[in-house]
Amino acid sequence: MRNDDRLGVGTDNSVELRLPLVIGAIVLIFGIFVLRLFQLQILQGEEMKGIAHGNAVRLVRLEAPRGDILDREGRVLATTRPAFGVTVMPSELARPDRTLAALGMLIDQSSAELSQRIGSPQGRRRFQPVRLVGDLSYDHLARVESHLYELPGVHTDVRPRRHYVEGELAAHLLGQIGEVRKDQLQKRQYADYRAGEVVGQSGLEKVLERNLRGRAGGRNVVVDVAGRVVDVIGEIDPEPGAPVTLTIDLDLQRVAEAGFQPDVLGGRAKMGAAVALDPRNGDVLVLVSKPAFDPNSFPGGIDAETWKALTTDEWRPLQNRALSGQYPPGSTYKVILAAAGLQKGIVDPNQKVFCPGHFRLGRRVYRCWRRGGHGEVDLRDALKRSCDVYFYKLGLALGIDEIAKFSRGFHLGRRLGIP
Repeated sequence: MRNDDRLGVGTDNSVELRLPLVIGAIVLIFGIFVLRLFQLQILQGEEMKGIAHGNAVRLVRLEAPRGDILDREGRVLATTRPAFGVTVMPSELARPDRTLAALGMLIDQSSAELSQRIGSPQGRRRFQPVRLVGDLSYDHLARVESHLYELPGVHTDVRPRRHYVEGELAAHLLGQIGEVRKDQLQKRQYADYRAGEVVGQSGLEKVLERNLRGRAGGRNVVVDVAGRVVDVIGEIDPEPGAPVTLTIDLDLQRVAEAGFQPDVLGGRAKMGAAVALDPRNGDVLVLVSKPAFDPNSFPGGIDAETWKALTTDEWRPLQNRALSGQYPPGSTYKVILAAAGLQKGIVDPNQKVFCPGHFRLGRRVYRCWRRGGHGEVDLRDALKRSCDVYFYKLGLALGIDEIAKFSRGFHLGRRLGIP
């Protein structure tokens, strides 16, 4: 019994001796933790906050330049130039109203309009940059750059921008580009596009989109509190689009478009279309549609005023009259009727047909362009003198089905593939 008592008493004394040591160690460790926390949050709080907010890693998308469009001699019709812009990171806008007001004064734009462009992004969208201005002048760029430290969340960047060297020249043929639309993103052919990317919306820019479009790159950068890049961690260079050479002759295109200039200085350009082909191979040397538009208005987003002017103009400058306009073929169609008549054996080249200057079909009278008529003409004379009556009679002999058949043989009514 004595041994058990001794063992019990000895055990209690050992615990009593160790307990203060354990409690003391816990208090010491907790005290060190509290002191360190006090140092980081109170004594060095501003410094640590500056480090935390000052440097951040950001993935910057590097857009690829579109391929150049060249005329048959290699002269540039459409190319890419650098465009400086302003973007904001919504999550970094501590005081949006004050920041946007200051930014608006620097770039001569209203803060309300800038705020509208940002909207009210929620969730992950707050961490996605929003581009407010796409093409700053050098003066505006210098103003913003010199005030970036006063504009938290505001950054400047440079992106490729489409530039049409000749302005309105061949505007309908070249077409225009714009941001990919929501309805386009839902289509399979735009599966590898993302919102905000530019895409050909009409003309050759659309038809040759796969050729002209490059492959975007990316850059991981470390930025400070002012949005300035302080380090580059890694980078993948963008791949430019492929250049495309057209059959268009720039000199001939200029001459053809000059023919549509207004007769009076300051007047409206003449309305119409002109197409010139190389008879040896069918190359399109000239394609003009007037009135036209300046495709340089579209990259970066066309402003509301310009868009309204284009869409409400009664002369419809956006319409490609050379491709979508519907016009009587005129005397050029007589060649097709002649070929059809010869191949079907309906016409003898030497057979004479009398042209009195008119042709009666039922109750209607169709006039020849020469009121007095051409008299007796054979096929050669009819083509040389463009006798309407001769081809009225030939067309009637052929019938509508044969005329349609031979027209398709000459590729009439076929789509050209230029929207």
